[in-house]
Amino acid sequence: MDIQQMKTFVSEELKGLKQEHRLLSLHISASESIMKKKTKQDFQELLKTEHCLLEGFEIRECISFIEEHINRQVSMIESLRLLCLLSVTENGLLPKDFRSLKAQYLQSYGAEHLLTFSNLRQLGLLVEQQPGETLTVMESKVGKLVNDRTAGKLTDAFSSLAKKSNFRALSRKLNLVPKSDEEYDLRIPRDMAYIFSGAYIPLSCKLIEQVLERDGWTGLEEVTRLINGHEFAVTGGGGADLKPKSDAQRIILVMFLGGCTFSEISALRFLGKERGYTFIVVTTAITNSSRLLEALLDNHV
Repeated sequence: MDIQQMKTFVSEELKGLKQEHRLLSLHISASESIMKKKTKQDFQELLKTEHCLLEGFEIRECISFIEEHINRQVSMIESLRLLCLLSVTENGLLPKDFRSLKAQYLQSYGAEHLLTFSNLRQLGLLVEQQPGETLTVMESKVGKLVNDRTAGKLTDAFSSLAKKSNFRALSRKLNLVPKSDEEYDLRIPRDMAYIFSGAYIPLSCKLIEQVLERDGWTGLEEVTRLINGHEFAVTGGGGADLKPKSDAQRIILVMFLGGCTFSEISALRFLGKERGYTFIVVTTAITNSSRLLEALLDNHV
């Protein structure tokens, strides 16, 4: 290598090699961090429990896992996250389950977390189903024909049926939990669910997709009722020249008040790539479940 080649190497190639080395170190560190979490004893069981809660399967087994998770003091935040996921997907916890899980959590992590439960209740993230809401005439009649122990089991069953979950209805209407017999290939993602390995599509992103497909909220009245939200549509005036000639030229401004997650941003990027949209995301904060719950712990972390 002559002097000129050495100068060229130093001025051009060496800089690129340093950048590649820095990126390699970054990816190795990220991989080590991911593997450390993935190889934890309860990781696979935790994922299975979360998926079952989303799909409404084996709820009793999920509650047993949450109880074990709490009693072993695996993670204060993870236990709260599972409790909130159970509550949101089931429209609240049955009174006996709520009291039992709350008592176990307070015994494991301290009575000071009574305030945490109060904060979660005010936000609607962890609530108790109100007595009487799920009582049915059939349940009352059956209760007279069987002994108390059997009636208690039937009460739980009828309560679960009578208390319809808004999340389940939303999931069915919007296909938030995609059904597929094939294994999800993350290298060739099919939809926005790829951000959660094919298990779930964020509700906010699915709503955005539906509004764009329908060019408004028409046909989504039942969905907005289920999420207890308000919607409105404003159409700008004036001329064909203001209308984009093709979807490829559409720029969509999405605003999140209260914060959004990196997962939602990634899902919107995928949607934009697939549909030819350019998304501009404006948010008051970037958050995740841990940050949200830590803010509700009143500094008891």
